Amino acid sequence: MESKSALGTVLWLVCWLLVVAAPDVNAQYGSCDYKIDVASGKSYSIYSPYYGAFYPAYTQCRWTLTTTPGSRIGLSCSDITIPLTASCNTDRLVVSKTGQSNLSDGQSYCGSGTLSTESTYNSMVVALQVPGATQGGRFFCTATKIECQCGMRRSRKIVNGEETLVNEFPMMAALVDGSKSGEGIFCGATIITNYHAVTAAHCYMGRSIGNLALLVGEHNITTGSDTPYTALLLLASIKIHEAYSSSGSTSSNDIAIVRTRTEIVFNAGVGPVCLPIKFVGASFVGIQLEAVGWGTLDYGAPKSNVPMKVALAVVSPSQCSALYPNFSATQQLCTLTPSKDTCQSDSGGPLFYTDPYNMRAYLVGTIGYGIACATDRPSVSTNVLHYTQWIMNNTPEWNYCYQ
Repeated sequence: MESKSALGTVLWLVCWLLVVAAPDVNAQYGSCDYKIDVASGKSYSIYSPYYGAFYPAYTQCRWTLTTTPGSRIGLSCSDITIPLTASCNTDRLVVSKTGQSNLSDGQSYCGSGTLSTESTYNSMVVALQVPGATQGGRFFCTATKIECQCGMRRSRKIVNGEETLVNEFPMMAALVDGSKSGEGIFCGATIITNYHAVTAAHCYMGRSIGNLALLVGEHNITTGSDTPYTALLLLASIKIHEAYSSSGSTSSNDIAIVRTRTEIVFNAGVGPVCLPIKFVGASFVGIQLEAVGWGTLDYGAPKSNVPMKVALAVVSPSQCSALYPNFSATQQLCTLTPSKDTCQSDSGGPLFYTDPYNMRAYLVGTIGYGIACATDRPSVSTNVLHYTQWIMNNTPEWNYCYQ
């Protein structure tokens, strides 16, 4: 944004201006109240009444823009010419990036300039508010759909696994203990929103949240130079499943959601996984899933400095129920592949299924427990398909892709 001295008049922004709504917010806009479903591949023009000329006094117009869950709305305004006042307290263009119909969290714009912004979720509300007589103004904007970006990964066709490509799985994360006695990465996690990641409930046991952080965008933990996307974000909270329980080396409802204090910035190396919403109720028996983690390379061995991936086959639940008395065929997945397995410190990390039709990665499981590593006995992971609704219920302000 250029300075006022450089332009003469500029576009001013007042962040988080609280707009006081009328008792009946819908009546405020009367016949100038529009609802637009923003579809893929199309653009929608939003402009002031009599655009080309100036809008009249007392104009009150609102545009409610919505698109499919998980996607967002992009707003590009090529012409904003609105009388400039302190705090934009007379004529103003107001934008709620979260889609609040009363614009309670709206950002107000006035002056002359351009604007480019995006919605936080799958809706946005734009309003032109002219509370009295005016010298007139105008604006012209275009709204487009920003397609859902979950599950994006680099393609290439952890015991006995192979090193992943740098940022091959942008949704891959790790839990880090920064206390003096902490061991660095101690569990895996998977990004689901720009504030949340899914992990295992047992990862948190015996730890203090004040010492914990989420590591995103990382690859080789010893270099710090192989990817520009690495970020370490302190945790604000951990939501453990209400029915989580553990007995010895086994556990049930072993799932948790961590929330970061600051936003997880999405970019080419960091992004969310797809929740397996469209696969709920499906059986993955006979399907190979990819496990990813910085865990030990064998039982009792050192941890890997880079994320390793390994293909694990989902086998019949009976193979696990015969070995683990508390195994649940609906809540858990049973995996077994000769000489391949997850290992220590991989817990909480993902089991990915990459859909061959859209090449997006879906979070199907979180790594749980087993007997040693890469033995002839199966391992147990939490079946995320069973907990998809629980995840959505505990992140109600977020929308997820239905890819």
